[in-house]
Amino acid sequence: MADTIDEANALAEQHLERSLRAARQPIAVGAPGECEECGEDMPRLVNGRCAPCRDGSRQ
Repeated sequence: MADTIDEANALAEQHLERSLRAARQPIAVGAPGECEECGEDMPRLVNGRCAPCRDGSRQ
């Protein structure tokens, strides 16, 4: 029977595996241009939007 420490270690391993899997996701290719949402000229747009507009930090 597993004790609390064994369960915590198993949970930590699962979390690490999920984190590594998420970090391996491909990064979208960007292109320079004018953001469709805010109108700023940016060095990298993904699907026509700059990073601040994509992540919601620009309001």
